[in-house]
Amino acid sequence: MIGRWLSRWKLQAARPAEPQLLAHRRQRRARLERHGMLIFLGQVALIGLVPVFDTGQRLTPGVFVIAALAMAITTVWLLGYQRLTILLTGIGGVACLWTAVHIVTDLGFRFPPLLVFLLVKLAGVYLCIRQAFRADVPGTQRIYCGAASFMMLGIFFAAVHALVGTFGFGHYALPQEFEGGRELRWVDYIWFSFATLTTAGYSDLVPTGSLPLTVATLEGLCGILFPATLIARIASLPADEPK
Repeated sequence: MIGRWLSRWKLQAARPAEPQLLAHRRQRRARLERHGMLIFLGQVALIGLVPVFDTGQRLTPGVFVIAALAMAITTVWLLGYQRLTILLTGIGGVACLWTAVHIVTDLGFRFPPLLVFLLVKLAGVYLCIRQAFRADVPGTQRIYCGAASFMMLGIFFAAVHALVGTFGFGHYALPQEFEGGRELRWVDYIWFSFATLTTAGYSDLVPTGSLPLTVATLEGLCGILFPATLIARIASLPADEPK
Protein backbone atom coordinates (compact mmCIF):
# COMPACT_ATOMS: atom_id res chain seq x y z
CA MET A 1 0.00 0.00 0.00
CA ILE A 2 2.71 2.46 0.98
CA GLY A 3 4.65 1.66 -2.17
CA ARG A 4 1.63 2.24 -4.38
CA TRP A 5 0.84 5.50 -2.62
CA LEU A 6 4.43 6.71 -3.07
CA SER A 7 4.43 5.81 -6.75
CA ARG A 8 1.14 7.68 -7.27
CA TRP A 9 2.52 10.68 -5.39
CA LYS A 10 5.63 10.72 -7.60
CA LEU A 11 3.50 10.61 -10.74
CA GLN A 12 1.28 13.42 -9.55
CA ALA A 13 4.30 15.48 -8.55
CA ALA A 14 5.88 14.93 -11.96
CA ARG A 15 2.80 15.94 -13.94
CA PRO A 16 2.91 19.69 -13.15
CA ALA A 17 6.55 19.81 -14.27
CA GLU A 18 5.76 18.43 -17.73
CA PRO A 19 3.93 21.53 -19.01
CA GLN A 20 6.71 23.70 -17.62
CA LEU A 21 9.32 21.57 -19.40
CA LEU A 22 7.41 21.74 -22.67
CA ALA A 23 7.00 25.49 -22.30
CA HIS A 24 10.73 25.85 -21.65
CA ARG A 25 11.51 23.82 -24.78
CA ARG A 26 9.15 25.95 -26.87
CA GLN A 27 10.76 29.15 -25.58
CA ARG A 28 14.25 27.84 -26.29
CA ARG A 29 13.20 26.72 -29.76
CA ALA A 30 11.64 30.11 -30.54
CA ARG A 31 14.75 31.90 -29.23
CA LEU A 32 17.04 29.79 -31.41
CA GLU A 33 14.91 30.42 -34.48
CA ARG A 34 14.97 34.17 -33.84
CA HIS A 35 18.74 34.06 -33.44
CA GLY A 36 19.12 32.25 -36.75
CA MET A 37 16.92 34.80 -38.50
CA LEU A 38 18.91 37.69 -36.97
CA ILE A 39 22.20 36.14 -38.12
CA PHE A 40 20.83 35.70 -41.64
CA LEU A 41 19.39 39.23 -41.83
CA GLY A 42 22.68 40.62 -40.50
CA GLN A 43 24.59 39.07 -43.39
CA VAL A 44 22.05 40.39 -45.88
CA ALA A 45 22.38 43.88 -44.36
CA LEU A 46 26.19 43.68 -44.55
CA ILE A 47 26.11 42.91 -48.26
CA GLY A 48 23.53 45.66 -48.73
CA LEU A 49 25.96 48.16 -47.17
CA VAL A 50 28.56 47.62 -49.92
CA PRO A 51 27.22 50.31 -52.31
CA VAL A 52 26.82 52.72 -49.39
CA PHE A 53 30.56 52.66 -48.63
CA ASP A 54 31.79 52.36 -52.22
CA THR A 55 33.18 55.60 -53.57
CA GLY A 56 35.45 53.99 -56.15
CA GLN A 57 38.40 53.46 -53.79
CA ARG A 58 40.93 50.69 -54.21
CA LEU A 59 41.25 49.70 -50.53
CA THR A 60 38.38 48.42 -48.40
CA PRO A 61 36.93 51.25 -46.26
CA GLY A 62 37.68 50.93 -42.58
CA VAL A 63 34.01 51.47 -41.69
CA PHE A 64 32.99 48.45 -43.74
CA VAL A 65 35.72 46.34 -42.14
CA ILE A 66 34.51 47.36 -38.67
CA ALA A 67 30.90 46.57 -39.66
CA ALA A 68 31.94 43.13 -40.91
CA LEU A 69 33.92 42.49 -37.71
CA ALA A 70 30.97 43.55 -35.57
CA MET A 71 28.64 41.29 -37.54
CA ALA A 72 30.94 38.28 -37.14
CA ILE A 73 31.33 38.88 -33.39
CA THR A 74 27.57 39.36 -33.00
CA THR A 75 27.06 36.04 -34.79
CA VAL A 76 29.31 34.27 -32.29
CA TRP A 77 27.41 35.90 -29.41
CA LEU A 78 24.00 34.96 -30.80
CA LEU A 79 25.15 31.37 -31.13
CA GLY A 80 25.83 31.34 -27.38
CA TYR A 81 29.64 31.54 -27.15
CA GLN A 82 29.96 34.39 -24.66
CA ARG A 83 33.59 33.82 -23.62
CA LEU A 84 34.74 33.52 -27.21
CA THR A 85 32.77 36.68 -27.99
CA ILE A 86 34.74 38.59 -25.34
CA LEU A 87 38.03 37.25 -26.73
CA LEU A 88 37.17 38.13 -30.34
CA THR A 89 35.94 41.57 -29.28
CA GLY A 90 39.29 42.24 -27.59
CA ILE A 91 41.27 41.06 -30.61
CA GLY A 92 39.07 43.03 -33.01
CA GLY A 93 39.36 46.16 -30.83
CA VAL A 94 43.15 45.94 -30.90
CA ALA A 95 43.08 45.58 -34.69
CA CYS A 96 40.81 48.63 -35.03
CA LEU A 97 43.10 50.68 -32.77
CA TRP A 98 46.10 49.56 -34.80
CA THR A 99 44.41 50.79 -37.98
CA ALA A 100 43.40 54.08 -36.34
CA VAL A 101 46.94 54.78 -35.09
CA HIS A 102 48.64 53.83 -38.38
CA ILE A 103 46.36 55.73 -40.75
CA VAL A 104 47.01 53.97 -43.91
CA THR A 105 49.71 55.17 -46.17
CA ASP A 106 51.83 52.04 -45.96
CA LEU A 107 50.16 48.78 -46.95
CA GLY A 108 52.31 46.90 -44.46
CA PHE A 109 50.35 48.43 -41.60
CA ARG A 110 47.11 47.04 -43.03
CA PHE A 111 48.34 43.46 -43.09
CA PRO A 112 47.93 42.56 -39.35
CA PRO A 113 44.36 43.98 -39.07
CA LEU A 114 43.36 42.10 -42.20
CA LEU A 115 44.68 38.85 -40.73
CA VAL A 116 42.67 39.56 -37.56
CA PHE A 117 39.58 40.16 -39.70
CA LEU A 118 40.10 36.82 -41.44
CA LEU A 119 40.55 35.04 -38.08
CA VAL A 120 37.38 36.54 -36.58
CA LYS A 121 35.36 35.93 -39.73
CA LEU A 122 36.60 32.35 -39.95
CA ALA A 123 35.52 31.73 -36.34
CA GLY A 124 32.04 33.04 -37.13
CA VAL A 125 31.81 30.94 -40.29
CA TYR A 126 32.91 27.78 -38.50
CA LEU A 127 30.50 28.18 -35.59
CA CYS A 128 27.61 29.07 -37.89
CA ILE A 129 28.30 26.02 -40.08
CA ARG A 130 28.56 23.88 -36.96
CA GLN A 131 25.16 25.13 -35.82
CA ALA A 132 23.68 24.40 -39.25
CA PHE A 133 24.88 20.79 -39.14
CA ARG A 134 23.87 20.02 -35.55
CA ALA A 135 21.03 17.57 -35.01
CA ASP A 136 19.59 19.09 -31.83
CA VAL A 137 18.54 22.48 -33.24
CA PRO A 138 15.23 23.44 -34.88
CA GLY A 139 15.03 23.00 -38.63
CA THR A 140 14.36 26.69 -39.24
CA GLN A 141 17.45 27.64 -37.25
CA ARG A 142 19.49 25.15 -39.22
CA ILE A 143 18.36 26.62 -42.56
CA TYR A 144 18.92 30.22 -41.46
CA CYS A 145 22.43 29.41 -40.19
CA GLY A 146 23.24 27.47 -43.36
CA ALA A 147 22.22 30.39 -45.58
CA ALA A 148 24.05 32.89 -43.35
CA SER A 149 27.24 30.83 -43.28
CA PHE A 150 27.16 30.61 -47.08
CA MET A 151 27.12 34.42 -47.31
CA MET A 152 29.81 34.65 -44.63
CA LEU A 153 31.98 32.34 -46.74
CA GLY A 154 31.61 34.79 -49.62
CA ILE A 155 32.80 37.72 -47.49
CA PHE A 156 35.63 35.62 -46.05
CA PHE A 157 36.93 34.60 -49.48
CA ALA A 158 36.54 38.19 -50.71
CA ALA A 159 38.91 39.24 -47.92
CA VAL A 160 41.34 36.47 -48.91
CA HIS A 161 41.27 37.60 -52.55
CA ALA A 162 41.81 41.21 -51.44
CA LEU A 163 44.77 40.16 -49.29
CA VAL A 164 46.33 38.17 -52.15
CA GLY A 165 45.78 40.91 -54.73
CA THR A 166 46.54 43.98 -52.60
CA PHE A 167 49.76 42.70 -51.05
CA GLY A 168 51.23 41.32 -54.24
CA PHE A 169 50.87 37.58 -53.56
CA GLY A 170 49.05 37.24 -56.87
CA HIS A 171 47.35 39.21 -59.59
CA TYR A 172 43.75 39.72 -60.69
CA ALA A 173 43.14 41.10 -64.18
CA LEU A 174 40.13 43.00 -65.45
CA PRO A 175 38.84 42.32 -68.97
CA GLN A 176 40.58 44.08 -71.83
CA GLU A 177 37.88 46.72 -72.22
CA PHE A 178 38.18 47.68 -68.52
CA GLU A 179 41.95 47.56 -68.08
CA GLY A 180 42.55 50.96 -69.61
CA GLY A 181 39.53 52.51 -67.94
CA ARG A 182 40.04 51.95 -64.23
CA GLU A 183 41.99 50.12 -61.57
CA LEU A 184 40.77 47.29 -59.38
CA ARG A 185 38.46 48.31 -56.55
CA TRP A 186 37.59 46.53 -53.32
CA VAL A 187 34.07 45.77 -54.57
CA ASP A 188 35.58 43.80 -57.45
CA TYR A 189 36.87 41.23 -54.97
CA ILE A 190 33.45 40.90 -53.35
CA TRP A 191 31.77 40.49 -56.72
CA PHE A 192 34.37 37.97 -57.88
CA SER A 193 34.06 36.03 -54.61
CA PHE A 194 30.30 35.59 -54.82
CA ALA A 195 30.42 34.91 -58.56
CA THR A 196 32.88 32.09 -57.81
CA LEU A 197 31.08 30.80 -54.70
CA THR A 198 27.75 30.60 -56.50
CA THR A 199 29.53 29.09 -59.55
CA ALA A 200 28.03 31.85 -61.74
CA GLY A 201 31.47 32.56 -63.24
CA TYR A 202 30.92 35.82 -65.12
CA SER A 203 34.67 36.10 -65.87
CA ASP A 204 34.76 39.88 -65.43
CA LEU A 205 37.72 39.46 -63.07
CA VAL A 206 40.36 36.87 -63.87
CA PRO A 207 42.84 35.48 -61.30
CA THR A 208 46.32 34.93 -62.69
CA GLY A 209 49.05 33.05 -60.87
CA SER A 210 49.04 29.90 -58.79
CA LEU A 211 47.87 31.37 -55.45
CA PRO A 212 44.83 33.32 -56.76
CA LEU A 213 43.83 30.33 -58.88
CA THR A 214 44.14 28.03 -55.86
CA VAL A 215 42.00 30.30 -53.68
CA ALA A 216 39.38 30.54 -56.44
CA THR A 217 39.41 26.77 -56.86
CA LEU A 218 38.88 26.21 -53.13
CA GLU A 219 36.05 28.73 -53.11
CA GLY A 220 34.38 27.08 -56.09
CA LEU A 221 34.58 23.71 -54.35
CA CYS A 222 33.01 25.22 -51.22
CA GLY A 223 30.24 26.66 -53.38
CA ILE A 224 29.40 23.22 -54.72
CA LEU A 225 30.08 20.96 -51.74
CA PHE A 226 28.68 23.08 -48.92
CA PRO A 227 25.06 23.36 -50.17
CA ALA A 228 25.09 19.70 -51.23
CA THR A 229 26.31 18.44 -47.85
CA LEU A 230 23.97 20.77 -45.94
CA ILE A 231 20.94 19.58 -47.90
CA ALA A 232 22.00 15.97 -47.42
CA ARG A 233 22.44 16.58 -43.69
CA ILE A 234 19.00 18.18 -43.35
CA ALA A 235 17.41 15.35 -45.32
CA SER A 236 19.08 12.73 -43.11
CA LEU A 237 17.81 14.23 -39.87
CA PRO A 238 14.42 13.28 -38.42
CA ALA A 239 11.57 15.73 -38.76
CA ASP A 240 11.15 18.33 -36.06
CA GLU A 241 9.00 17.42 -33.10
CA PRO A 242 5.62 19.17 -33.05
CA LYS A 243 5.58 22.35 -31.00
